[in-house]
Amino acid sequence: MKKVKRINLAQDIPAQVEQWLDDAAYTLAALPASGCRPGGLRAYWPEMVPDREDLDWPLESDLKPPPPSSDEIERMDCSLEWLGLLADENRILRPVVNMRLIVHPMSGQHQWTWRKIGRKLGIGHETAKARHHEACRVIARKIVLPEFFSRHYRHFERM
Repeated sequence: MKKVKRINLAQDIPAQVEQWLDDAAYTLAALPASGCRPGGLRAYWPEMVPDREDLDWPLESDLKPPPPSSDEIERMDCSLEWLGLLADENRILRPVVNMRLIVHPMSGQHQWTWRKIGRKLGIGHETAKARHHEACRVIARKIVLPEFFSRHYRHFERM
């Protein structure tokens, strides 16, 4: 049985939050997309590409990624819940985090590079990266609070 990945409260928590958000992006991209439409729905129009940037994916292979494990999906759900911890005073941080959560399932590359995020939000790419790091620090400060813990969270190592 595979060992459960945990947040170690004795180590650098913002770096672990950042790693968990990256893992969540890859897990989200690897989830199967079949069966998303209601039964009987038919579309006779060809598939449309909504945005030119969608064509910019460098395909490394035609193989689909393996389906994520139940632990990976549970960690993804846990990390995506953390986005709710970015309250109104941190609303400039959430778009950067959301954009970095979009990953191509085949190549595993982020659709939104730091430069693209910067152009979209009208900021520099270093500022975009700094906002992402700040969002991870905000989340880390909140998840270490005693009231955040619950016995059903098995992904936190007790100190």
